[in-house]
Amino acid sequence: MKLRAAVLLACCCLSCGVAFAAAGPVPEPVRLPAAAHPDASQTLRFASAGSVRELSLADIEALGLHEVRTATFWPADDGVYQGVLLRDVLKAAGLGDAPAVRVAALDGFSQLLPRADWMRWPVLLATRRDGKPMSVRNKGPFRIIYPRDMSPALDDPIYRLRWVWLIRSIEAVAE
Repeated sequence: MKLRAAVLLACCCLSCGVAFAAAGPVPEPVRLPAAAHPDASQTLRFASAGSVRELSLADIEALGLHEVRTATFWPADDGVYQGVLLRDVLKAAGLGDAPAVRVAALDGFSQLLPRADWMRWPVLLATRRDGKPMSVRNKGPFRIIYPRDMSPALDDPIYRLRWVWLIRSIEAVAE
Protein backbone atom coordinates (compact mmCIF):
# COMPACT_ATOMS: atom_id res chain seq x y z
CA MET A 1 0.00 0.00 0.00
CA LYS A 2 2.84 2.43 0.82
CA LEU A 3 4.46 1.73 -2.55
CA ARG A 4 1.14 2.37 -4.28
CA ALA A 5 0.75 5.68 -2.43
CA ALA A 6 4.31 6.70 -3.34
CA VAL A 7 3.71 5.90 -7.01
CA LEU A 8 0.42 7.81 -6.96
CA LEU A 9 2.12 10.80 -5.31
CA ALA A 10 4.90 10.72 -7.91
CA CYS A 11 2.38 10.61 -10.77
CA CYS A 12 0.39 13.48 -9.30
CA CYS A 13 3.55 15.50 -8.76
CA LEU A 14 4.72 14.95 -12.31
CA SER A 15 1.34 15.90 -13.75
CA CYS A 16 1.35 19.10 -11.63
CA GLY A 17 4.95 19.93 -12.48
CA VAL A 18 6.14 19.39 -8.91
CA ALA A 19 9.24 17.29 -8.41
CA PHE A 20 10.04 15.63 -5.12
CA ALA A 21 13.45 14.09 -4.65
CA ALA A 22 12.22 11.11 -2.66
CA ALA A 23 15.22 9.65 -0.87
CA GLY A 24 13.20 9.00 2.28
CA PRO A 25 9.62 8.98 3.50
CA VAL A 26 7.19 11.40 1.94
CA PRO A 27 3.94 12.48 3.58
CA GLU A 28 1.17 10.01 2.81
CA PRO A 29 -2.56 10.70 2.97
CA VAL A 30 -4.04 9.45 6.23
CA ARG A 31 -7.54 9.25 7.67
CA LEU A 32 -7.84 10.00 11.35
CA PRO A 33 -10.98 10.48 13.40
CA ALA A 34 -11.85 14.01 14.36
CA ALA A 35 -9.99 14.82 17.54
CA ALA A 36 -10.88 16.90 20.52
CA HIS A 37 -8.11 19.46 20.14
CA PRO A 38 -7.17 21.23 23.36
CA ASP A 39 -6.99 24.45 21.33
CA ALA A 40 -10.01 23.68 19.12
CA SER A 41 -11.11 27.32 19.17
CA GLN A 42 -7.75 28.32 17.71
CA THR A 43 -7.89 29.87 14.27
CA LEU A 44 -5.07 30.63 11.90
CA ARG A 45 -5.00 34.06 10.27
CA PHE A 46 -4.05 34.34 6.58
CA ALA A 47 -3.39 37.74 4.99
CA SER A 48 -2.80 38.84 1.42
CA ALA A 49 -3.01 42.25 -0.28
CA GLY A 50 -5.25 43.82 2.33
CA SER A 51 -7.57 40.84 2.76
CA VAL A 52 -7.63 38.69 5.86
CA ARG A 53 -9.11 35.25 6.25
CA GLU A 54 -9.24 33.02 9.30
CA LEU A 55 -9.50 29.25 9.15
CA SER A 56 -10.32 27.11 12.16
CA LEU A 57 -8.42 23.99 13.08
CA ALA A 58 -11.37 21.92 11.80
CA ASP A 59 -11.41 23.86 8.48
CA ILE A 60 -7.71 23.18 8.02
CA GLU A 61 -7.87 19.49 8.87
CA ALA A 62 -10.87 19.09 6.53
CA LEU A 63 -8.51 19.84 3.62
CA GLY A 64 -7.03 16.36 4.04
CA LEU A 65 -4.47 15.05 6.47
CA HIS A 66 -1.08 13.65 5.53
CA GLU A 67 1.42 11.88 7.73
CA VAL A 68 5.22 11.78 7.76
CA ARG A 69 7.81 10.24 10.06
CA THR A 70 10.83 12.48 10.13
CA ALA A 71 13.84 13.57 12.10
CA THR A 72 13.94 17.22 13.11
CA PHE A 73 16.80 19.49 14.10
CA TRP A 74 15.76 18.81 17.73
CA PRO A 75 15.99 15.06 18.54
CA ALA A 76 13.23 15.25 21.19
CA ASP A 77 10.88 16.41 18.42
CA ASP A 78 11.61 13.51 16.03
CA GLY A 79 8.47 11.51 15.30
CA VAL A 80 5.34 11.09 13.25
CA TYR A 81 3.42 14.23 12.33
CA GLN A 82 0.01 14.66 10.75
CA GLY A 83 -1.25 17.78 9.07
CA VAL A 84 -2.24 19.41 5.82
CA LEU A 85 0.19 20.02 2.98
CA LEU A 86 1.18 23.67 3.22
CA ARG A 87 0.51 24.22 -0.48
CA ASP A 88 -3.09 22.96 0.00
CA VAL A 89 -3.88 25.22 2.94
CA LEU A 90 -2.29 28.23 1.22
CA LYS A 91 -4.42 27.59 -1.87
CA ALA A 92 -7.58 27.28 0.26
CA ALA A 93 -6.72 30.55 2.03
CA GLY A 94 -6.11 32.39 -1.25
CA LEU A 95 -2.32 32.53 -0.89
CA GLY A 96 -1.46 29.68 -3.27
CA ASP A 97 0.20 31.96 -5.83
CA ALA A 98 2.22 34.01 -3.34
CA PRO A 99 5.94 34.25 -4.12
CA ALA A 100 6.63 33.72 -0.40
CA VAL A 101 4.84 33.71 2.94
CA ARG A 102 5.85 35.05 6.32
CA VAL A 103 4.95 32.59 9.05
CA ALA A 104 4.61 34.32 12.44
CA ALA A 105 4.57 32.64 15.83
CA LEU A 106 2.82 33.60 19.05
CA ASP A 107 6.17 34.54 20.62
CA GLY A 108 6.98 37.08 17.89
CA PHE A 109 9.37 34.86 15.90
CA SER A 110 8.70 34.87 12.16
CA GLN A 111 10.29 33.34 9.14
CA LEU A 112 10.00 33.77 5.38
CA LEU A 113 9.18 30.60 3.45
CA PRO A 114 9.74 30.92 -0.30
CA ARG A 115 7.22 29.40 -2.70
CA ALA A 116 9.96 27.09 -3.96
CA ASP A 117 9.89 25.30 -0.59
CA TRP A 118 6.23 24.26 -0.68
CA MET A 119 6.40 23.50 -4.40
CA ARG A 120 9.57 21.39 -4.14
CA TRP A 121 8.90 19.68 -0.80
CA PRO A 122 5.68 18.33 0.73
CA VAL A 123 5.90 20.72 3.69
CA LEU A 124 3.24 20.08 6.35
CA LEU A 125 1.23 22.49 8.39
CA ALA A 126 1.09 19.96 11.21
CA THR A 127 -1.79 19.85 13.67
CA ARG A 128 -1.01 16.50 15.31
CA ARG A 129 1.97 14.50 16.51
CA ASP A 130 1.73 10.72 16.80
CA GLY A 131 -1.98 11.07 16.01
CA LYS A 132 -2.61 13.32 19.02
CA PRO A 133 -3.61 16.97 18.72
CA MET A 134 -0.82 19.44 19.41
CA SER A 135 -1.47 22.29 21.81
CA VAL A 136 0.36 25.45 22.73
CA ARG A 137 2.10 23.39 25.44
CA ASN A 138 3.72 21.15 22.79
CA LYS A 139 4.49 23.64 20.02
CA GLY A 140 1.03 23.58 18.42
CA PRO A 141 -1.67 23.78 17.48
CA PHE A 142 -0.01 24.66 14.16
CA ARG A 143 3.57 23.83 13.25
CA ILE A 144 5.63 23.76 10.03
CA ILE A 145 7.22 20.37 9.39
CA TYR A 146 9.64 19.73 6.53
CA PRO A 147 10.07 16.04 5.57
CA ARG A 148 13.74 16.22 6.57
CA ASP A 149 14.41 12.51 6.00
CA MET A 150 13.21 12.83 2.41
CA SER A 151 16.42 14.37 1.09
CA PRO A 152 19.91 15.28 2.33
CA ALA A 153 19.23 18.78 0.94
CA LEU A 154 16.83 19.35 3.87
CA ASP A 155 19.73 18.94 6.33
CA ASP A 156 20.93 22.39 5.25
CA PRO A 157 20.84 24.74 8.27
CA ILE A 158 18.81 27.26 6.24
CA TYR A 159 15.78 25.02 6.79
CA ARG A 160 16.25 24.90 10.57
CA LEU A 161 14.78 28.37 11.05
CA ARG A 162 11.82 27.58 8.80
CA TRP A 163 10.42 24.99 11.24
CA VAL A 164 8.11 27.54 12.85
CA TRP A 165 5.81 26.43 15.68
CA LEU A 166 3.13 28.13 17.75
CA ILE A 167 1.96 29.69 14.48
CA ARG A 168 -0.54 32.55 14.76
CA SER A 169 -0.55 33.87 11.17
CA ILE A 170 0.65 33.37 7.62
CA GLU A 171 0.95 36.36 5.31
CA ALA A 172 1.72 36.55 1.58
CA VAL A 173 4.79 38.67 0.88
CA ALA A 174 7.05 39.54 -2.04
CA GLU A 175 10.20 37.46 -1.72
